[in-house]
Amino acid sequence: MITRAFDRSAMSWSYEMHLQPMLSAADIEGLPFGSVFGSVPAHTVSKRHAHQDGEMFIVLAGTATVVLGDEERQLGPGGVVYLSPFGYHEIRNDSDEAFDIVSIFWEHIPSAVKVLEQAPPRDALPERMLVFCPPPTPNGGLHLGHLSGPYVRADMLVRALRSMGRDARHITGTDDHQSFVAATARLRRVDPADVAATEGDAILATLRTADVGCDRLTRPATDPQHADRIRELFARVAASPTVTQQERETAYCPTCDLSLHQAFARGRCGHCGADSEGEICEACGRPNEARELVGVACRICGTPAVTRPERALWLDLDAHAEQLRGYLRSCHTSPDLLVLVERLLDEGLPAYRLARFTEWGVTLGDGQAVDAWVDLALTFLDAAAAESEQDGPARITLFLGYDNSFFYAVLLPILAFAAGLTAHLPAAFVTNQFLHLDDAKFSTSRGHAVWADEALAAAGADAVRLAMLRNAPEGRVTRITHEGADRLAQDPLYRHAHEWLDGFAALTEQCDGQVPGTGAWTDAHREFYRYLNLTTRQLDGLLLPESFSARGYVQLLENVVARAAEFRATEEALRRVPSLAEEARTSLALEFLAAKVFAALAWPVTPALAQQVWDWLGLPGHPLREADWSFLPSGTRCGSPAPGPTTVAVPATGERS
Repeated sequence: MITRAFDRSAMSWSYEMHLQPMLSAADIEGLPFGSVFGSVPAHTVSKRHAHQDGEMFIVLAGTATVVLGDEERQLGPGGVVYLSPFGYHEIRNDSDEAFDIVSIFWEHIPSAVKVLEQAPPRDALPERMLVFCPPPTPNGGLHLGHLSGPYVRADMLVRALRSMGRDARHITGTDDHQSFVAATARLRRVDPADVAATEGDAILATLRTADVGCDRLTRPATDPQHADRIRELFARVAASPTVTQQERETAYCPTCDLSLHQAFARGRCGHCGADSEGEICEACGRPNEARELVGVACRICGTPAVTRPERALWLDLDAHAEQLRGYLRSCHTSPDLLVLVERLLDEGLPAYRLARFTEWGVTLGDGQAVDAWVDLALTFLDAAAAESEQDGPARITLFLGYDNSFFYAVLLPILAFAAGLTAHLPAAFVTNQFLHLDDAKFSTSRGHAVWADEALAAAGADAVRLAMLRNAPEGRVTRITHEGADRLAQDPLYRHAHEWLDGFAALTEQCDGQVPGTGAWTDAHREFYRYLNLTTRQLDGLLLPESFSARGYVQLLENVVARAAEFRATEEALRRVPSLAEEARTSLALEFLAAKVFAALAWPVTPALAQQVWDWLGLPGHPLREADWSFLPSGTRCGSPAPGPTTVAVPATGERS
């Protein structure tokens, strides 16, 4: 006889609850399930998670709410609940006593696979999404490092959602009130407003040239109502009990008579030793105060900093630590971002200064203006609220660089908590690391960069977008060489797609300019059609913010082109056999279908080329992405096979599309 008894002293901490092994195949040979005792402490929530197993909870004691996806059930002693494979679940115990259960779980792969088949990735994408990107700082132009981060990747998601018929909007702008704009203006001896306007116009022109669309642009320096809206939101934050007036020692340059913060301060991070500006270290992601930097000096004149007392409003971030943990638990957070935020929470969040002594920004009186990062966060919340008022609520996804993690994943949510604007926070954070040029980070100040305008002029938007998505620094630092930057149009997918598409000129001539209807099918035809549908679902899965991967998307799209080219090569002999004329019709119809599929799947990556193919196929509007691919109607005309302007509108290899 084998027995087990519930024993709190034998429990270990896992899944944010107490667990104790019960019985499994390790105890009883052939036992088809595993089991554990579990206990969720009072006033806590277990970890939200999913697995491939089926699972059953049997309640021993206590009362709590079991959550499975969007369903909730309150269970008490004797209650039983079944949890399906891959269903996200948690236990919310709001009572004053522990919630004790037995969990029995088993693996049945056919059931798990069936669940996946019944829940295609497309179904998880919302009908309406707002995709935010941090507004670039208008103190210089964009380089390839900028494009490889949030901007092209966010545009890729927006286009993909629109191709599925979803309502997707891309929101960005220019971060006009950043201290980097004011510092650049001082160094150039010009007005910060002129820097923000001139450089901001150039940045937006570059994004347009890269086919990055923007549906709402926030440009604070040129928006006459911006200051009033931000002051109103700032007042809501300032009224929070976690905001206090404090006098603190602050880095100061006596030569320039400048309060040193952010771009005006330079030194080394006290945590990791990397070169750093004030308030944030890009290398390790930790916040700081400028006076805490090692060897801090004035960026404008180089004078070593002294300190002076300054009185300002400070926000107690740590007072909102548990609220922040709860928020991050409820949304998707990229692993690298989550590691940083959990480390910051464990170390204790520092207080953050809400206003600065500066002449640039949203003025508050007494020589102070809203801190640039606070201004940016409130601008985000203001834009999200405006979008909601305009078209209704939407799921918000934020693309951001890892160097902005603290400001967007800590400061932004806590400001929203303080102002009562939590409804407008992101539901998902999608981060990127850095793209390096050769072995060093892109640097505007050191001139270590390949400028986006120059690359776009040389290779065209499609080639640049493709290269940036292929080399996207997702979860890691990636690199591009100077030589590689000069050969963006030679990307394998870019070349092979053009070669494959060029071959349609002969096929169009073979069909007298009309797409044939399907005839008889072979096994090879069936499997190619199955491949197009299954690969589309795989690509859809890479668009979920929780699993977003531009790099993976490009690799799969490259496989689609290779598979289509291989299909053509193996089918050409069949089309020359008179007795297989019916099979030949299906073969050709599948080829034209593959072109339609490619146009829809490639539109988020290479929009110009994809639109050319879509138009050539005689299809209206922009490329549309079907859940299950329908054939082009029999008799559809696809242009003339004769040479000239009506030939298949696909540029030759190496030409700009």
